[in-house]
Amino acid sequence: MSDATDKFAGYQTGAVMYAIGAKVEAKRTTPPSPYTEDELMDDMLAAHKFGRSEQEREMLKRVQGIGTSRTRGTIIANHIDRGLLNRVKKGKKHQLHITEFGSHLLGQLPDSLKSVSMTALWELALADVAAGRAQSALLKQKISEMVKRLLAEAF
Repeated sequence: MSDATDKFAGYQTGAVMYAIGAKVEAKRTTPPSPYTEDELMDDMLAAHKFGRSEQEREMLKRVQGIGTSRTRGTIIANHIDRGLLNRVKKGKKHQLHITEFGSHLLGQLPDSLKSVSMTALWELALADVAAGRAQSALLKQKISEMVKRLLAEAF
């Protein structure tokens, strides 16, 4: 057993536990600092860090993150051009801040479209078509089905 498993070996789900003590501490938290463009591109490459399961993390490692080295900067620039992000100069770097419109749009999207694993799934599907392991017509059909499902859920 691992140390974490040993630590909880005597506990069972649903068991009643009693606190020995508690205290309140007055502290302040600070939000994480905004991404710089370089940091965002690094995290797009290392998107596997954001997978919710080991399977998702492995899939994201296989596709080597979101986008390609040539498209990551363009993806960010497109988000700025469309009013989803603002670029704010802070010292020598540019920080990225989500706009009110970007935040509103993000809140309206279903979780599946915000998932880094969805991006990885499409990347793998496109790679299969490019390598001749899958037919583009089948991929188009799957995309069409997904769009129809998402529209049905939205309305």
